[in-house]
Amino acid sequence: MIKRRTFLGHTAATLAAVPRVFAAGSDTVRIATVGAGDRGTYDAECCLKCAPGVELVAMADLFRDKVDAALARLRKNVPDRVKVTDNDIALGFDAYRTVIERPDVDLVLLLTPPGFRPEHAAAAIAAGKHVFMEKPGAVDPVGVRSLLETAAAAEAKRRSVVVGTQQRYAPQYLELIQRIRDGQIGELTMVEALWIGDMELWHYQDRKPEWSDMEFQIRCWPHFTWLSGDHFVEQLVHNLDVANWVAGATPAVCQGIGGRQVRQTGNIYDHFAVRYEYPNGLPMYAMATQIRNITTRVCNLIHGTKGRAEVNRGMARIDGERPWRYEGPPSSGDTEMFRALIEAIRGDRPINECARLAEATLTAVMGRMSTYTGRALKWDWVLKQSKLDLRPPKYEMGSLPVEPVAMPGRTPLV
Repeated sequence: MIKRRTFLGHTAATLAAVPRVFAAGSDTVRIATVGAGDRGTYDAECCLKCAPGVELVAMADLFRDKVDAALARLRKNVPDRVKVTDNDIALGFDAYRTVIERPDVDLVLLLTPPGFRPEHAAAAIAAGKHVFMEKPGAVDPVGVRSLLETAAAAEAKRRSVVVGTQQRYAPQYLELIQRIRDGQIGELTMVEALWIGDMELWHYQDRKPEWSDMEFQIRCWPHFTWLSGDHFVEQLVHNLDVANWVAGATPAVCQGIGGRQVRQTGNIYDHFAVRYEYPNGLPMYAMATQIRNITTRVCNLIHGTKGRAEVNRGMARIDGERPWRYEGPPSSGDTEMFRALIEAIRGDRPINECARLAEATLTAVMGRMSTYTGRALKWDWVLKQSKLDLRPPKYEMGSLPVEPVAMPGRTPLV
């Protein structure tokens, strides 16, 4: 067992770590992973494949079966890049410290459920490591403020922090955004962020008798708010980040409605609709669902006085006075993202996206908080005054009662 409040105290001894210097583009970049789930294993594979001379040397997770499955997949798909032996595997709540503190590790991939991410990110930067972290960066305002502190620390240490909002690297997004900047759809009138999906049982597993409350919740982490932030935060953060990118700002206010109509698992909602407003008055509408057998739509829509743009991971187009279709090969942006990170490390040209992830995460978190409580919220209040901290009192495999499902108008605003 490790008390959550002591997580960061364990990193003090790592402050004197001296990062390796990369003198040439062919120098080996040694990575460690913290988290070994499906998406995390995909990220590790992308990172290992993105450039020559990238090696996996250490892994941490809570569960050995997750590590074994990840290793089997990686050894099959990138066998020459995996240098992990049994001695390089760490298990448990403090396993992340074991791999972060290794002097031969240059880059740490933070791939756990996002409820753990602020503490892991702070520890990795304190240890002088470069970081890739999946999105979202936190699940509550306390975690977002920690991320902003980590962003400043990374800047001071000249460490790269690249985050899993990979659309920022996808060619169809980049070209569309530039066309919007050039005025091809005129003045912006409205932005939409949509993740109307059917993933009601995503990552759900029936509970085994030997699993404690904690183990069950972590293995089914998307279904519990303290671990995922709810699907509005965990999934829609991608599209909310694109909306902020288009607007060139973060929202000033929001008000949301939503609920739990068909979901039977965990304590998260299954549908959200949130209206945001940027400081210049531009409205943004965000919708997210996880309900089976519905019509789905995952994209961003950007409306202007002269046209409308639509973009997702498979296409980009503009309709209106100056129509356009993206004709190149679309991309998720994953390969480009990891390649940029490795080049930044080798060239000593740090990329620091941590603050941007904090902003996208807070955009999602404030929308969820508004929906859960039924209260209209201001960005400044959520960022600076909210005391909401969803972490459990301690991290151990034992009893952990599930918090009640939020009820708008009754759930308090913290």
